Amino acid sequence: MKLHIKTKEEQHIVSIFEGRLIENKPLAGDPLYSNLIYWANVEAVEEGTFPMHPHEGIEILTFIFEGGLEHFDTASNKWTPLPADAVQHIQAGSGLQHSEKYVKGSRAFQIWFDPDFTKSLKKAPYYKDYQANSFLWENENTYQVKNYVGEDAPIQTDASGIAAKRYQLPKGNHSIALDKNSFLSFYLMEGDIEIEGNKMTKDSFTKTSNIDKININATVDSELFVLLSPIKVDYKKVADR
Repeated sequence: MKLHIKTKEEQHIVSIFEGRLIENKPLAGDPLYSNLIYWANVEAVEEGTFPMHPHEGIEILTFIFEGGLEHFDTASNKWTPLPADAVQHIQAGSGLQHSEKYVKGSRAFQIWFDPDFTKSLKKAPYYKDYQANSFLWENENTYQVKNYVGEDAPIQTDASGIAAKRYQLPKGNHSIALDKNSFLSFYLMEGDIEIEGNKMTKDSFTKTSNIDKININATVDSELFVLLSPIKVDYKKVADR
């Protein structure tokens, strides 16, 4: 299997607020697929704050892996701390404004989805925090997995067909079962792996589809984030309008 691997250097990288925040964006520069709209790996070199800004229609998941952030939005109307390993879930609906302040040393994914704008724009905005104890590492085969989003996970999205898991892969060979009817997006958070013979280094990204299993050789202890999203959606995506 030949995969197109995007290294961190090949992704769109932006420096924000005079270098206090650095983002690399694995989807940027390529045609959008599935119901994904945006993906950023945010690293806080120093404390950095996004001022109040609006969103409509979209659904947002922010995964805090290191450090933490404080979040204010007009749905909850308060500042809420989110420590490491917490997840923030926003359905912007008919519209909200929010602000985010990242603690120095933080690392997070922020991923946006299209939940069918013809419906979401008619809904009231919704916001929920999931604290670290909502997500537990579980032993599975030769690795550990943390289940964030999906049918058997704490978080369910309005955007159809979304599942998200994080894998701790000890050095060695592993086989992971997947959904053949989904796009499979892989982001290597730590380490070095060979995925079906294709080398991935830290912060590399790739995607594939129509497979029910992936074989991985971790050359060192590694962490892999896997996002499943539908190959087909039953509504007209906002990116196609």
